Amino acid sequence: MPQRAATAACEQAAQDTLRSGRGPAVTVSFNAPASVVPGPADAVELTLRGAGRVQSTSGARPFSFSCSYDSAADKVTGIVVRDAGAPAPVAAPRPVEPDLSHVSPTACESAAADALKRRWPYVSRIAFNVDTRQLSQDANGEAHLQGQGTALPNVGAPATHFSYTCALDASSGRVTGLQLTR
Repeated sequence: MPQRAATAACEQAAQDTLRSGRGPAVTVSFNAPASVVPGPADAVELTLRGAGRVQSTSGARPFSFSCSYDSAADKVTGIVVRDAGAPAPVAAPRPVEPDLSHVSPTACESAAADALKRRWPYVSRIAFNVDTRQLSQDANGEAHLQGQGTALPNVGAPATHFSYTCALDASSGRVTGLQLTR
């Protein structure tokens, strides 16, 4: 059954991605089998989403993933893993505290993942490190979210570290700008 093969391949890709950023000694468990996101009935490419926990020497953290699977080629064509753990510790108070009511790291990281896919059309893994996130807001209401991650630009290529900075409209949470650096 294609869905069973897609689930197994996507879960393996998620494990590989988590281990590439944390080392081979981590233990990965999944909450439930990945679910297929509805799409065209005749689609060759399936999108699956899932979640689980990764256990390392620093403790257990939840994660989620989104995976693209080509059923004709029987292979994963892309994966994005998001660390869903507790947010990074709050920095010392600044003159203007960030308004978090409309700002979501997911919007910024999704924009960064899209930009990486445009830069590297054959990117096979993208992972964001929640521990590197830093949010600031200026007096004009523009928020900036900075962070880091790793990506595999091509199948078989070594992991490439990248940094990202998103400009966000703090009142709506909309991403107004993005800068990626390697």
